[in-house]
Amino acid sequence: MIKNFIYLDEPKLYSFSSQLFEGVTEYVLDQHSLEHEDSDTQKGKLASGRVIANVIKEASASTTKKFLHDHSFNLFERELEDSDKVLDVTSETLTFNDIAQSTKSFIRIRAKGKFVDLLEIKSLFSNFSNISDALAILPLTGELQELEKKKAENSKSQTVKTLQSRLDKLIHDRSAELGASVPKRSVKGFETIIDSFGDDIVRFQQEINNVTFSTCLSQEYLRDSLKTIYRKYSRKTAKEFVVIGFISHADGTQRADVKSISEGASMLQHMIGMAENLYEIEQTFSGKSESEIIIEPIAIYTEL
Repeated sequence: MIKNFIYLDEPKLYSFSSQLFEGVTEYVLDQHSLEHEDSDTQKGKLASGRVIANVIKEASASTTKKFLHDHSFNLFERELEDSDKVLDVTSETLTFNDIAQSTKSFIRIRAKGKFVDLLEIKSLFSNFSNISDALAILPLTGELQELEKKKAENSKSQTVKTLQSRLDKLIHDRSAELGASVPKRSVKGFETIIDSFGDDIVRFQQEINNVTFSTCLSQEYLRDSLKTIYRKYSRKTAKEFVVIGFISHADGTQRADVKSISEGASMLQHMIGMAENLYEIEQTFSGKSESEIIIEPIAIYTEL
């Protein structure tokens, strides 16, 4: 089966491979040759200039032999299968507890999924008013063009004033109607929450048997830009993606230990107390759900 890699964390791949294979043999052979030849010849009379040759010959060759990342991953994945270190989640038979309590080191999920980008959502909310205006204006392009023509003929005519007033009111009413579902104060509050408790992590979420798998992506290991991936596969993919990684958070979430601190306590104790309060707030806004499993990925690919 040929793999089309969407994501590959090469440092993790080689770190785990070196432990599985007791060291990774990687060698690079560089061969460089440079040949340079200059030749100035002149034939015939000096004034004629019939033949003047400057021959500059440069030949360079470079040969590099390395472990290919994609092939290395295939070897790594095969070793996980042979050593029975990977838990396959491809059906609806495994429950949340089965997965969370598994003793296998790695997990492989095969399912359709969706991308969740908090920063992009924030940008959408921040520009919601401008987007509403644009959506209100675009259907009126023809009438706005007519207005510009009439302005060019006589910008002070009553016809221009009447048409301008009508279009302004229509745009305002449509824009208000489109943006009415998200009041400005709500947008501001959402931006504050994202700034304080959000992150720049893009999550790829898959769901199997009512268990949500949230894979946290580092953008530096994506093979394409996110926009390109969205255009190719859609934000909610029609194609199954295979995620291989390991569980970073399933069950066993600690509770916040918020306690009252006496006035005579040290500054450090007060700071520790504040950290517990911060943790409690973070769990409110960004903590995982009961049936969610957080995955730290090594690779994501589709199969061809």
